[in-house]
Order: sequence, then structure tokens, then C-alpha cells
Amino acid sequence: MTLKIGLIGCSRVAKNKIIPAVHFSDFISINAVGSRTNSKAKQYSKEIGCKTYGNYEDVIASDIDCVYISLPDGLHEKWAIKAAEAGLHILCEKSSTTSYESAKNIINACKLYNTRILECFSFRFHPQHKKVLQLIEKNELGKIYNFIGNFGYPKPDNENIRLKKELGGGILNDACCYPICASRIIFNEEPIGVMSNLIMDPIVDIDISASVFLMYKDKNAYAESGFDRNFKSNYEVWGSKGNIMLNRAYAVPNNFETQIYFTKNDNTETIKIDAVDQTFLMLKTFYEEIFKFKKSSFNFEEDLLKQAKILEAARLSSKKKKIIYLDEID
Repeated sequence: MTLKIGLIGCSRVAKNKIIPAVHFSDFISINAVGSRTNSKAKQYSKEIGCKTYGNYEDVIASDIDCVYISLPDGLHEKWAIKAAEAGLHILCEKSSTTSYESAKNIINACKLYNTRILECFSFRFHPQHKKVLQLIEKNELGKIYNFIGNFGYPKPDNENIRLKKELGGGILNDACCYPICASRIIFNEEPIGVMSNLIMDPIVDIDISASVFLMYKDKNAYAESGFDRNFKSNYEVWGSKGNIMLNRAYAVPNNFETQIYFTKNDNTETIKIDAVDQTFLMLKTFYEEIFKFKKSSFNFEEDLLKQAKILEAARLSSKKKKIIYLDEID
């Protein structure tokens, strides 16, 4: 049984991550390619060996089971809802939306038309995080008190979609969402409050730096991101008996052997994790869930809403300059 996917958006992430993972699999195929212009869709489809191409509506009307949406964040809601109305499942690039209200609209449409949606945080499927959780479950770190995550990179030029306000640009949606999501995975719970500071670029009027403090029941997390930084993609978990550091936590090349640095009693052990394609593992999980071969370890739709709610709290906190409690948002 094959999951037939249509691409909505001829993006770099689709070409560099999704398409190689699909070609590596024997259970997913790319059956349609959609772009704003017919010429780009034609060229893109030729490069990846797909015969059907056109605009976004053409993709939704084609013979597919699912769409992969890799448009700018500000366009996700419109096309996710259109896909749901057509009875299609949805793989949606992060961040799935630019507001909590938008996220609720998408999920309501998916429920109404009985379709599924997964927000594409592919990093969460990398086995290094499972190993971290195993060490925590074995009490190797003792009581967990703190998570610190960083994800940033040099600033793109001002014409890049990441810096377009009208398209949902900004570092919170683009990068800080990763360590925020990672803290939820590692703590296996949701924060109760958020305090953030988003620094705006005066020229393009979007956030280029984000500092987000997450209050959990008996522990804390801190997420830091910036467009104006040297590349950094890590997190640290600090417990009463030990701590763990991952230096390549989010953006992991397929051929990259990751390392977990586990420190306890002044001794640091390096735990090596074999190279994997985390995008392939994400697609495999989605495929198994859609065709009910194997149930996922988390609920796709609930997770999307929880993540969107935290980002909403971060935006409100920075604007109002105060702690926003999650139960204040509905």
C-alpha cells in the first residue's frame, strides 16, 4: 500500500529533505507538484521525476492521498483547510500557523472532514532524543530541573521569506519553535506559563531574536534563537545527579553521527548515535498512522494545538511584557 503525496510548494526543504526520504522509501510516492507558476512546477517536477504538475488547486484535485505543504507559514491555514475539505491528509511544515486561532481552524477542518495532519518537526523522530528519554527514565540524571535549548543561524537577506511579515516570517515561528517543542518532548508535559522577549528588526518589522522562558510545574525551560547568530542547534538537560548535552539536536544531516554528552560525577561519557534520516522516520510514522499499521506515540492534532498555544503565549508575553499563563488562552 502506497501513500501518494502531492507537493504544495516547490521549496528547498522539500527538495533537500522530503524528496530524498520519499525516494528512499518503498511506501510513499510523489504524485503531483504544485507551484505559484506553471513554469516552476514543470521544472521542479522534471527534476524529481514527477509527471503531474500545476498550481496548488491542481495538486489538491489530483490522484493523491496527502499533501505536503511547505509554503510560508502565513499561507498554511488556507491550503491546509482546502486540502482537508478535499479529504486529504496533511503534512505541514513547521510552524503550522501564525496564531492559535489559525491552528484551531485547521484542526476543526481536519476533524470535520476526517483527515489527519502532522506538523513536520522531523527532529523529534531522531533516535538521539529517545536515548535521552531512556537515561531520564532510568533516573541517571536524578530529578530534572532545567532544559536550555538554542537554535540560530546567520541572518538571511531581506528578500528571504523568513523575513517577510506578511508571510508569517520571524525567528519564533522559524527556529525558536524547535527548542520549545524539544522541551515539551523531554519533560513529557506542557508548560503552565510563558515569558518572552522578541526583538524586532526595524527594517522588516519581524522578530529576529527570541528569548522564551517556559514555566513547567516543577521545572523550567529556556529557548533562545536568532537570525543574527553563528549556527547553533543544541540543548542541555540538567538534573540533580547529571546533565546531558546534544550539540546537533534539530537540523541533522542524514550522514551525521550525533553524539550525546552525558556528565555524571565529573565524568563525561560520549554516547554515539548512528546516522539516520530523521525525515524518513517522520514519513514512516505518518504512513503507519494513516494506514493504521502502527499507532504513533503522540497525537498529531493535539500536539499541533499545544505547540501553537505556546507560541501564541510567547507573542502575547513579549507584546504585553508579562508572564502569560496557558490557561488564559482559549
